[in-house]
Amino acid sequence: MKNDLDELLRCVLVSKEKPGDILNRKIIVQIRERENMRRKKYHKISAAVLAAALVTASSITVFAAWQYLSAADVADELGESGVAKAYMEQTAGEDKTVGNSEKSQPEGESQSFGGYKATMLGLVSGKELTEKNRISNGEVRDDRTYCTVAIEREDGTSMDEVLGEYFVSPLIGGLNPGLYNAATLCGNYSEFVENGVLYRLLECDNIEYFADRKLYLCVTDTAFYNSLCYHYNEADGSISRNTEYEGLNALFDLKIDAALADPAKAQALIDETDDKLSGNNGDAESGIEVPQQAKEAMEWAAQLTSENIAEYCVRLEHTVQTVSVDKDGNYVIPPFNVNKEETDLEGNGKIFNAKFYSFEEYKPGVPYIDGYGTSEDGMSRLVINTFTLNEDQTMTYAAWVPKDVSIYLP
Repeated sequence: MKNDLDELLRCVLVSKEKPGDILNRKIIVQIRERENMRRKKYHKISAAVLAAALVTASSITVFAAWQYLSAADVADELGESGVAKAYMEQTAGEDKTVGNSEKSQPEGESQSFGGYKATMLGLVSGKELTEKNRISNGEVRDDRTYCTVAIEREDGTSMDEVLGEYFVSPLIGGLNPGLYNAATLCGNYSEFVENGVLYRLLECDNIEYFADRKLYLCVTDTAFYNSLCYHYNEADGSISRNTEYEGLNALFDLKIDAALADPAKAQALIDETDDKLSGNNGDAESGIEVPQQAKEAMEWAAQLTSENIAEYCVRLEHTVQTVSVDKDGNYVIPPFNVNKEETDLEGNGKIFNAKFYSFEEYKPGVPYIDGYGTSEDGMSRLVINTFTLNEDQTMTYAAWVPKDVSIYLP
C-alpha cells in the first residue's frame, strides 16, 4: 500500500466532545481528507542526560533551556537543518532578520495542567527555511512559522508509554480558534520521544502576518482544537483557558513585533480558510492526485450511518476490542491489524475521554462511525471504524468493510 496516499485519503471524524461542534467536524473532515497535520513519530534512545526537572508550586514557570533539547536540536533531529540554523542564529543574535523577520519570542516558559507539563522551546518564521516543499492547492507554501514544544508527564511516566494525541497550534485574537488554527493554516508536524519527553516541531502558514493582533499558542491533550479547553470572547476577540477543564490546556502568549504584520496577506489567509470551510475549493489539489476509485469509495462511505452500516458492511470480528475506563478517565483503544493474515494495514490507536461519551449523547449498543480510509484500490481497501458504548459502561471499537468486495474478508 502507498502510505502517503493512505494518509491523504484517511477521513478521521473528530470525536463528538460537545453538542453543536458539527462545524468542527466538517473542518476536520475537509482538512484530513486532503493535506494537513501529518504525524511522523521518531522514537530514539539518546546518550544525552537531561537535568532533573525543577519542582515548583506554581503552574506557570520559566525553566532554563538546558533542561531540554534546544529548539535547534529538535529541528536537526527531524531533518530540518534550515529551521535548526534559523533557531541557532536567533539564539546567538547573529542575524535578527533570519527568514526576513525579526525574532522576539522568549524561550523556556512552562505551564502545567492536568498532569502534564508543556514547555515552549522556540518560535521562528520566514521564507524558504526548509528544502521540503509544502504544497497546498497546487502551490508551494514557503513562508512558514515553526514552533517547537516539549510535553511530558508530571509523574515521570515516559511519553513513550502514554498512548495519546496532542494538539499544538497558534491561535489568533479576533478569529474563532475553532475555525482558524494550525489545521486550517496548512499545518503539519513531526515529533519524537527522548528521555521520556515528547518533542514536537509544528509548522504552519506564517502567523507574523497577524502580528498586529493578540497571538497565542495552545497545547492540549486532544487530537484537534477542542472548544471545551478554551473560552473565546467574541466581543473583544480574546482567548483564555477554561480553568474548569481537567486535562492539559496550556495557553502561551506569543510576543511578535506588531511591525511585522501584513494585513493584506493576513486577509488572504482568512479568505482562503473561509473558502475551505464553505467548501468552495472542495476539489483543490493537495499535491497528490486522488484516484477516481478512491474518490468513489469515500463518497460511498460518507453515506453510511449508524442505522445502515450493518446492511452494507461486515464487522471484522478479529478487530473488535472492548475496553473499560482507565484510571485517567479514558477509553484507550490499542492499535489493531485490519488484515487478519498479514500486517500491511494497522488501525490507529485511539483515546476517548469518558466524560465526553455518555448515554446522554450516545445510545447504548449503537455503532457510531469514528472515521474511514482507503487507497487507490477504492472499495476493496475501504475500512470504516466504529465505537459503541455498552450498557456496562464499556466501549467497543471495531473495523468494518463493504460486503463482498473487501480484500479483508475471509
